Amino acid sequence: MSARPPPPRAADLPALIRADSARLAAACTACGACVGACPMVPTLPSVATAAREDVAAGLRSVLRGEAQAASAESVAWIGACTRSGLCTPACPERLDTAFMMRLAGMRLRGALGASEPGGPPRLPAKDDPGWSARVKAFARMTLTEEEQARWL
Repeated sequence: MSARPPPPRAADLPALIRADSARLAAACTACGACVGACPMVPTLPSVATAAREDVAAGLRSVLRGEAQAASAESVAWIGACTRSGLCTPACPERLDTAFMMRLAGMRLRGALGASEPGGPPRLPAKDDPGWSARVKAFARMTLTEEEQARWL
C-alpha cells in the first residue's frame, strides 16, 4: 500500500490563514453550539446574554476578513479563548472549532498585517493583563494536582 501524499499547503503563513479561514467560515452554519459549549462564556456577561448564533456569526465574519462587522461580544469571546477545545466536539458540522478560534484570534491580533481587510487589529497582541490569569484559572479547573504542580 502506498503512502498518500500530504495535502497541498499554502506557501506562507498569511496565505495559510486566509485559505483555512475561508474554508472553515464557508462550512460553519453559525448555529452557536460552540459558544454554548465554551467554558469562558459564563465569565463574559455580555457574551453570556447574547444570542449564541450572533456570537458565532461574528466568528465567521472575522474568519472572512470582515473583523469590523463582528460584534463586540464575538470579539470578546474570541479574545477570551483558553483553548479548552470543548467547542470542537460540540460542533454538529464536525468542524475544528478550536482551530477556527485560533485563526480568528490571529486575525484579530493583526497576523495578516495592514493587508487584512476590515481595519486594524481589534485585540491587543501583548497588552492583555488578564490573559495569564484566565489561562491559569482554567488550567486549575482541568488539570490534575500533579499536572498543576508540574505546569503552574
